[in-house]
Amino acid sequence: MAKINFTKDHFAKLQHLALGMLFTNEVILTKMNTPLNIVELIHTTTIGTLNEIKLGLAKAIEKLENQDEWTSTENTQTKLESLKLKKELVNLIIGYKRFNLENEANARKKAELEAKLKELKESQKTPEDRIKELEAEISQLDTEEF
Repeated sequence: MAKINFTKDHFAKLQHLALGMLFTNEVILTKMNTPLNIVELIHTTTIGTLNEIKLGLAKAIEKLENQDEWTSTENTQTKLESLKLKKELVNLIIGYKRFNLENEANARKKAELEAKLKELKESQKTPEDRIKELEAEISQLDTEEF
């Protein structure tokens, strides 16, 4: 699997766009016309659903761009820019989610490898080493009585 290339610049852009959406209380509609706010998009929406949303936004952008440019209004241009920003936001959220999934998988694998390494080191100890470790633990547990 290829490494996800989600940089600090991508994260900064995601934060900027998400904050803008948060303060304007905008929503993005799903295929079923269910409105999703920024919190739902980031925290509860699956990558598959986000890809469907991105595809829908791309089709809406293409439809607006294919209109006659001489008859398009300022409102159409504003809507087009808004759709492009929403598509970019959804794409960045997808990248962010994939980046987090990759980091979680790497952390799990690292923990497994560290456990195997510890087990291997423990199996290589001689009985004398184990005896010394146990004696050291016992001496640390000695308590003073009054």
